[in-house]
Amino acid sequence: MNTLIGLLIIAIGSFGQSSSYVPINKVKGWSWESFWLIQGVFAWLVFPLLGALLAIPAGSNLIELWGTGGALPAIVYGVLWGVGGLTFGWCLYYFGGNCGYWLCRQFALQEYE
Repeated sequence: MNTLIGLLIIAIGSFGQSSSYVPINKVKGWSWESFWLIQGVFAWLVFPLLGALLAIPAGSNLIELWGTGGALPAIVYGVLWGVGGLTFGWCLYYFGGNCGYWLCRQFALQEYE
């Protein structure tokens, strides 16, 4: 059952990620800075807050859950996720596609040997 719940959460996240590109055809006249600013506000502020509010158990509020100690690790892991994505992008940019993927994969596999 837990596997099905996990797959459902992944499917909802995938739908949310792919639907963020739906308005691209509607905003072709906009500058890319304006589009990414608006998308960033919705993708990083509005929708995560809405998702958090929908996921809060009945009888609780977001401020109470913030104080239980889970907020700081979530922020730290989010920053680490961003730094990892940034360095992966730099690796692909500076070393090219094939060499960049190989190099990033080698660094990732070093952890497990």
